[in-house]
Amino acid sequence: MNSWIGQPTNKLIMSWGPPARTADDGAGGQVLIYAHHVYAPQVNYNYWDYKMMYAHKDGIIYYWHISREPISPTQVVVSFR
Repeated sequence: MNSWIGQPTNKLIMSWGPPARTADDGAGGQVLIYAHHVYAPQVNYNYWDYKMMYAHKDGIIYYWHISREPISPTQVVVSFR
């Protein structure tokens, strides 16, 4: 993940595809939110794995965050740096 620091978001999107959602980073940039739903009822797993890539307003990635949440991408809260 550290290899993405300093890279443009368009390069990330070409590699990973479009994000599930984007959000404001609180400083004029954006957060690209990538989500993977894990559902396995036989072992009672139902959660989302998130990779959040923070980019300055010029589109350069400056921070990333990984989390696991029980809520969908439309409901996940983005923390501001």
